[in-house]
Amino acid sequence: MKLVLEGGGVRATYGAGVLHGLLEEGVEADAVIGSSSGSINAAFYAARQTRTLLELWTEYVPGDRFISWRRLFTPGGRPGLDVDGMLDEVIAAGGLLDVERATGGPTALYVTATDVDRREQVVARPTPTDLFEWLRASLAIPVGYNRVVEIGGRRCVDGGVAAPVPFDVPELREHGGPTVVILTRAVETKKPPPALWARLWIRAFVPAAARRASLEQHELHNATMTRLAAARGDGDVIVVDPPADMLLSRLTRDPGKVREGAEVGLRVGRELARTLRAR
Repeated sequence: MKLVLEGGGVRATYGAGVLHGLLEEGVEADAVIGSSSGSINAAFYAARQTRTLLELWTEYVPGDRFISWRRLFTPGGRPGLDVDGMLDEVIAAGGLLDVERATGGPTALYVTATDVDRREQVVARPTPTDLFEWLRASLAIPVGYNRVVEIGGRRCVDGGVAAPVPFDVPELREHGGPTVVILTRAVETKKPPPALWARLWIRAFVPAAARRASLEQHELHNATMTRLAAARGDGDVIVVDPPADMLLSRLTRDPGKVREGAEVGLRVGRELARTLRAR
């Protein structure tokens, strides 16, 4: 089985709950691929540390340590979305992630980023020495982190720009079993073109190298979701939509909502495990 994980900022808390529910029920994938905040989930799943992952989302993310509107409007300091703080000061410094198992365990780990020069997805299979840099690239949302990550000779930003749901990448074909896609937004969700205020924001705050990709993100997203819906209709993939009453948004900071989103994901994961075993 291959697991494909959408990100969506704090909505990934729900996805973390799904993954923990799967592992609780003994469902282990041969490969996992994550985009944007889904890359964090993928790494912890590959390391079999989903309980720690849930603690990260429910205890660290709420409040203003990870997401701060004040920092967003304070040039020169930490970014509004403090990717570096999460990766370097919390996960790495705290020894929360078993890097060796994440990159060399029984589940093959892949993460995505967006090459801003070619405006195309990049799929990486991280090693212990470059895992955190690939996670940084995958999480580098242009609006919020406002930085371009150079890695592997490429200038990269958030994997969700070009590859919000990387279900059909060639790298997954070497792994057997069904492809199971864990979404944090329904597959029917379509992104509209950026409004005037959003275009102005992008031009003011997003690094010049990433502006065109950011302005075209809705086109890339909608094309991916159209392909995914078609693949589900053909029976090629199993798509797990989130509940219609999903509590979480990309920037949710309310601790109660974040914890409840994790619990919803946990219930969905347990039910999904039973469905997969019955196949």
